[in-house]
Amino acid sequence: MCMDPQQLNQEAVALLEAGRIPAALNRLQEAVRLAPDDARHWRAMGNGFKVARRWPEAIESLEQAAALDPRSIAARSDLGLLLQHLSQVEPAIHWHGEALALQPDSLVLRLNHAFVLPVVAGSLAEIEACRGRCEQGLADLLEDTTVRLDPRHAVGCHTFSLAYHGRNDRPLLQAYGALLQRHLGGGPQPQRPAGTAAGARRPRLGFLSAYFCNHTNGYAFEGLIRGIDRHRFELVLVHVQGGKRDGLSHRLEAACDRVVTLPRQSAPARAQLRALELDLLFFTDLGMEAFVTDLACVRSAPVQVSGWGIPHTSGLPLIDHYVSSALVEPPEADAHYSETLVRLPGLPCRYLRGNLADPPEGVHFDRQYFLLPEDDLIVGCLQHPQKLHPDLDAVLEALALAVPEALFVVVASEVAEWTQRFLDRIATTAPALAERVLVLAQMDRTEFMGLAGCLDLLLDSLHYGSGITMFETAITGTPTVSLEGPLLRSRLVAAAYRQMGIADAPIASSRQQMVALAAGLLRDGERRRDLAERIRRGAAAHLYDGLEMVRGFEDFAVEAIARAAGSPPGFRGPAPPR
Repeated sequence: MCMDPQQLNQEAVALLEAGRIPAALNRLQEAVRLAPDDARHWRAMGNGFKVARRWPEAIESLEQAAALDPRSIAARSDLGLLLQHLSQVEPAIHWHGEALALQPDSLVLRLNHAFVLPVVAGSLAEIEACRGRCEQGLADLLEDTTVRLDPRHAVGCHTFSLAYHGRNDRPLLQAYGALLQRHLGGGPQPQRPAGTAAGARRPRLGFLSAYFCNHTNGYAFEGLIRGIDRHRFELVLVHVQGGKRDGLSHRLEAACDRVVTLPRQSAPARAQLRALELDLLFFTDLGMEAFVTDLACVRSAPVQVSGWGIPHTSGLPLIDHYVSSALVEPPEADAHYSETLVRLPGLPCRYLRGNLADPPEGVHFDRQYFLLPEDDLIVGCLQHPQKLHPDLDAVLEALALAVPEALFVVVASEVAEWTQRFLDRIATTAPALAERVLVLAQMDRTEFMGLAGCLDLLLDSLHYGSGITMFETAITGTPTVSLEGPLLRSRLVAAAYRQMGIADAPIASSRQQMVALAAGLLRDGERRRDLAERIRRGAAAHLYDGLEMVRGFEDFAVEAIARAAGSPPGFRGPAPPR
């Protein structure tokens, strides 16, 4: 083995990229042993432990790097981002503050420091305090002409967690978008990239994501991309370098005329996008990746859109349309978006029935498989811990008190600290619930669907409810009780019930009614089983594979492209439901 510490670090990077984590950590630990006073090697080891999800060792190594090099912005930023990932808000603010003190005019460091949001909120007070810091930080930055963009600094995904708070974030996101446009926009962009001749070929549609793989975003858009009429349109799938590739990726690639992968450098990626001469560019999950947000701050196509992959407005000035659906958006929804809202027919997602995997041969998913009691009433709250807003605690506690024989099931997240943070919170806010919560280990999608079919009832999360989960659980028939709120991200379950024709669906208009509906179904087994059978039939008949939304998107694309080229005003979508 090479004994040069720098060479060992380089070998470790290659091993990490290849997924050989133990071998990479061996190299990093050897580098630190050989050069224990070199902060660079401690930082590299800290980031190696981060990849391995060995959080305490990652924090300890990065703290050592920061101690050895008091001028290291990178080590301090790494610590701030890691601690924020673990929902340790105050320590994250501290380390981002230390990084910022070393370069106060850095736009990235100012934003990192302002946008410290917990993945799993500890309380409503914590949400309010963090949002207040975001709002004040943005206001200060919009007035400050001295800040500058330094591309060397690691940038967090600033706005992603805002969606989980149940607010109309348009004002905040528009302020954020205006700030990014000022620093990343690069001046006015031509409306039509050079070389594109309108009408000379099929309209060319591009779909861009770092998550076109076995990921909720992949499942959310596979049906649309594979359903578009290739005789009418030319399709380009745009990956981002470093993204995972798997069977779903290959299916999407096979459905497109061209597949490209953008480098993770802003200037060449922007140039490559413009060279594609797209007529419409769909950023399917704008807000999940800071790098993709950077790309959306210039015009790479005459029409640029976002949509349901991130269920709120982007706030970015050069995103023209937000693609949603008539069935899910309320009449007043136009005010929720900085983009022009497009209400396609039906649901905002065409989920493919073929993605609902059956159990492996010889496996039967029953309660025994999951080590659950056979005869108890069991309620599933199966959403990611990030969706378990503190407001939900009181609903769950009221249901636990109303039906004291019921048990509650949650599934552990990929980061144990997120699940533990939820459990710690309800120990105080919902003690009756805390005594009867069963935490199941992480599981694959097939097991997850099997689990849903074993439960008596599913309780949707508040403010940011089921998305892909609704499609994956409805086929089992297990009723989901949901509260239909004012924003898109809390309305999909209700819209899906409308699509399935379930007139007496358990959709509440208040938290109290949500508890009453859930308790009533738990007490009335015959009614619950009848509802489950109707949901199974309705889902099988109406929830999967339909092309109504796809045809609506095609009509929208044609007319939006024509409008961008100067043709008469185009598609506005069907009227919202009344």
